[in-house]
Amino acid sequence: MKRETNDRRRLVLRLAAEQALALPLLESGYWFHKDLRDNFYFASHLFAYVAEGAPGWNEETKKAASALAVRMLRQVLALQDQNPDSPMYGHWPLNLGADPAAAKPHKLPVELMGCLLILFHEKMQWALAPELGNELQAALQHIYKSGVYRHPLASMHHHEAKHTALKLLLGHKFADEALLREGAACARRLLNHAHTFGFKEYGCLPWHWHWIQAFTCVWEIVQDEQARTAAEELLDYLWSLRAESYLRGAWVGAQSRTWPHDAPKDTNTPHDYIQFGDFPAPTAFPRLEGAAFFTYEVSEAVREAAMNRKTPCEFKRKIRFAEADEKVEAEAHTYAYLASDYALGGIWERRDEFDNEQLRWDVSLPLDTETAALGVNQLYFFHPGANYTPGDDRHASSYGQVLLDKDTVIAVWDVPPDAEAADTLVGCLPKGEWQIEERGAYGKLGQVFVAVHLMQPLSVTEQNDRLSAASLLSNGRNAVVVEVIGAAEASGAKTLDDWRAFAGAPDKQPAFKDVEGSLSVAYTTCRGRRLQLAVRGETIVQRTVDGVAVAFDDYTIF
Repeated sequence: MKRETNDRRRLVLRLAAEQALALPLLESGYWFHKDLRDNFYFASHLFAYVAEGAPGWNEETKKAASALAVRMLRQVLALQDQNPDSPMYGHWPLNLGADPAAAKPHKLPVELMGCLLILFHEKMQWALAPELGNELQAALQHIYKSGVYRHPLASMHHHEAKHTALKLLLGHKFADEALLREGAACARRLLNHAHTFGFKEYGCLPWHWHWIQAFTCVWEIVQDEQARTAAEELLDYLWSLRAESYLRGAWVGAQSRTWPHDAPKDTNTPHDYIQFGDFPAPTAFPRLEGAAFFTYEVSEAVREAAMNRKTPCEFKRKIRFAEADEKVEAEAHTYAYLASDYALGGIWERRDEFDNEQLRWDVSLPLDTETAALGVNQLYFFHPGANYTPGDDRHASSYGQVLLDKDTVIAVWDVPPDAEAADTLVGCLPKGEWQIEERGAYGKLGQVFVAVHLMQPLSVTEQNDRLSAASLLSNGRNAVVVEVIGAAEASGAKTLDDWRAFAGAPDKQPAFKDVEGSLSVAYTTCRGRRLQLAVRGETIVQRTVDGVAVAFDDYTIF
């Protein structure tokens, strides 16, 4: 591991240990009740930091930290169902409720936490007191004997990726050659499936990292050549995907699932920081998981793809949604345009995703900018749908169509009159210099200018970390045009006033039309490209760039 990469890994370990030491203990003796796993993740990092010498801590702090980490680890291990006759044998609870001892086992914790328990045991064995070492070994034996990982490949998704990694890790741990062979074959099938059909959990931040962490655990400790090769190839593929959507810590474009720490700001960043280090170190860890336990380092090709783009890039990707039977049920197409100081991307087709957490499109700004230091780093508008709650800028409805072209997006909504749906668009604008107008806004966000044009009136409320925007639908209809451009490209504009005079000129205004049952938008971008999008309900009547209908012939599977 290169010195600078290892230095960043050690910094993340220290920061995570410091956060663990500062966490308030609940009456139960745990830090967290909502998710048992977080107790293990922080305790394991605290333990490892002390074991590695805990630079900067005095002996009293080290002793207290070690005792706390050991106690927390043992408390977590004690909640495993170790009854071989139980239908949940080998599992842990997820939510601990009011009484952790009475919490029911859940199928999720063992997946990633099981992989990380094996890695922790292997890497920290030398520092474990006999009692804790024996309890860890027993927990791993119960996982192995329970067969909680014995699921066939069916959906070809993150759950099965973690089950596959467990097969390889347990096969190694317990010298089970048959399990190693099964795991290696599953890993190869997962990789071949992704190469054939595309990665269907596109930009899915919890799950993409789970894929990476699970197979990094395999790479770190499994010596079997077939297993290690499969893990290495999967990791290179997964990190290559990450590099394509990477802009100095930010995720670019559409995401099939987002949590509040993923949108409208990228805050789950330790893996990116360790590998790339071109944005400030994380100050908190909403999903710590196994961040500082990995010595795997991305290839130079991945690093170059992520960090050293010489000119703006367009990425056009196709995903064919299929399970293990390889029957394609649908296709989708993702688009991203990345410049030096901003990116714009999205997905053309709206997808129904788990918990309705898809982010359809956004403008992303890097995390090393003043804008990101002030608050959120993403800009987008959406029509609220299932699971939406005010103040949480996620959970879009199923309505709307988009046109994505380089640094411009047109989004339109024609919501049926009989739909039980929100009557307002919601928008999120990063902090910066803004001039808000009746039906739009002009912004300067560091080295980036933004123009926002709306069909209906706009209202904006300043929050601590963002500007919250809203625009009512009229007869179920509304539309937005967002164009973003680097200050160096903005036709000589140097100030917000310059930009407003240019981007707000009459000949730069989009033409919104709502006639004869059709909703249409026409807009000429700063690049002189003529964009037109018209819909009738959810039917696309016209979607053209310079008069040519948008087609997906040049979209490829990664």
